[in-house]
Amino acid sequence: MRQYIIPYGKILIYITVIIAMAAISTYVIIKDSYAYLIATLPVTLLSVIKLISIYNETFRRLEFVFNAVRNDDSSFRFTENTDVSRNAKVNYYLNRIKELLDQAKEKVREKERYFQLIMECANIGIVTVMENGVVAQTNSMALRILGIERLSHIDILHVISDDLCSIMHCIRPGENKTVKIYTEIGEKSLVLSCSAMELDGRKLRVISIGNIHEELDRKEAESWEKLTRILTHEIMNSLAPVTSISHSLISSQNDAETIQRGLETIHSTSDTLMRFIDSFRKVTRIPLPQKSPLYLSELVNESLSLVMCENIQVEVDICPIDTMVYADRTLMSQLLVNLLKNACEALDKCNDRQRRIVIASNIDAEERIHIEITNNGPAIPAEAVENIFTPFYTTKRDGSGIGLAVSRQIIRLHGGAMHLKQNSEGRVTFAIVVE
Repeated sequence: MRQYIIPYGKILIYITVIIAMAAISTYVIIKDSYAYLIATLPVTLLSVIKLISIYNETFRRLEFVFNAVRNDDSSFRFTENTDVSRNAKVNYYLNRIKELLDQAKEKVREKERYFQLIMECANIGIVTVMENGVVAQTNSMALRILGIERLSHIDILHVISDDLCSIMHCIRPGENKTVKIYTEIGEKSLVLSCSAMELDGRKLRVISIGNIHEELDRKEAESWEKLTRILTHEIMNSLAPVTSISHSLISSQNDAETIQRGLETIHSTSDTLMRFIDSFRKVTRIPLPQKSPLYLSELVNESLSLVMCENIQVEVDICPIDTMVYADRTLMSQLLVNLLKNACEALDKCNDRQRRIVIASNIDAEERIHIEITNNGPAIPAEAVENIFTPFYTTKRDGSGIGLAVSRQIIRLHGGAMHLKQNSEGRVTFAIVVE
């Protein structure tokens, strides 16, 4: 440790002088020698003023340190050079106090980074909230689920959902709540649970947020894939020889007429089952996208050329006109064709109005491309809305029920999403979001 010449020898001198002057003054008063008192009084006053000055200067330094600590300012440092400062000893200890405080704060920051890393590894959203609604900490998963960039106070959630904001304010430890929110990429069902903790004398609520739909969609897709692969394997093993034998017998000229009709029936049934299996294959064996940059306007025009839109007014509004998507041309074209065919078929039922399809797109602040295909036909029945993306569900007599299921799978493979954005009489909109 660095050694210092004690600067407070001056203080001892001043105190000694004051005591000596006091003694002399007392003696002078007793002896009635007031002339000496006049000579000693200035020295005494000067010593007192010096002591007060030293006290004030030391107090000001301490006050400065306390204010700096309160304002989280650790940039200060006092000089410890005895040739420059007469309070070098005080400065030395104040600097040591500062270093200890800096070390303590760094340990706190390390713990915060440690807990933040744990939060980031969680597969659910986590938000810690103070009693006044201020958000103390949140992880990136919570921000992604909520579709926002930062969250400093619960009231910010009003722009997403009043119900969500109210639940975040009111949910108590041990409770579980569910709420639906609507974002740019569709509807989300969230489940919220709450627990409590106390940190540095502050009561905090730790709220976890999970996306029910995201997990259900993933499980649904996995279940369908497993099911269809099993069915495909089993049924194909049975149908392949039946189809082969029926073809051979039908081409034979020596069979009786009744046998011929029976074999034709077998063959027809086999073909129907084969088409059904082929539909299964289309749902589960969509190839991985071979992505390349494409002009969206060209992709839309190519898709329109493959769809018969007779007596239907088609409007295209690509903004900006040179919008490019990084996607598989064949798969994206198939997706757009499916949606356009559905729109045209829905408009076949409309004879009381000018039939119209609008294809529009824009780019949001996060550079995601939003594509909307709108028709002015009748609304989709409420009982069908829940199942429109379920494979093989259809309300059409000749429909296969795989168009929308395949379309959603295609956009998922591209890292995007698709949902029914608007469903009302005269306005039905399917929205696609491409990352």
